[in-house]
Amino acid sequence: GLGILGASSMSAFVFAGASQLVVMDIWGNSTSALPVILTAFAVNLRLILMGAALRPYFSGLSRFVSYGTLFFMNDESWALAMQRFSKGMRDAAFLLGSGLVVYVSWLSSTIIGQCLVSRIKNPADWGLDFAFTAVFLTLLIGMRRGKSDVVPWLVAAAVSIVVHHLLPGKWYILIGAITGSGAYAVFNIGGKR
Repeated sequence: GLGILGASSMSAFVFAGASQLVVMDIWGNSTSALPVILTAFAVNLRLILMGAALRPYFSGLSRFVSYGTLFFMNDESWALAMQRFSKGMRDAAFLLGSGLVVYVSWLSSTIIGQCLVSRIKNPADWGLDFAFTAVFLTLLIGMRRGKSDVVPWLVAAAVSIVVHHLLPGKWYILIGAITGSGAYAVFNIGGKR
């Protein structure tokens, strides 16, 4: 029910695609703003961990530059930056540049999508609902470092599936991420002591 101004404003100021998609599911069903705010907060908690992983590469930058760059951080630009950083190419400007490309694409796609939405009755008929999943699977495979990633990924996936069936809402995203991270710490960090 958002018009072109509302949809494009949401994409411009809430540059967090996952939370936008999740919030749109519950927005119409909610009678108050609290569930919407809490859900967006829960989905975006992963950004705290992602930002913390970038801290060593941003240590020489001012807070203004760091926080300005982090506004444009998204899952895709973070994954690409971490791959580059692991290969010794540690230029924080790469994160900003790739984030800006995604930002412009996201905002443009929002406007184009809003103009075309009346013509596409069911996005699932076109496979558009799978695009989000495909992007994350591609990033995940690209970030694979070796066998040490298998157990945490399996734990995160299994826990996410179970929680999805047990709890309402999108808590499976956060709980899966936390248990996957915990599994990595137990099997990889703890095992190296």
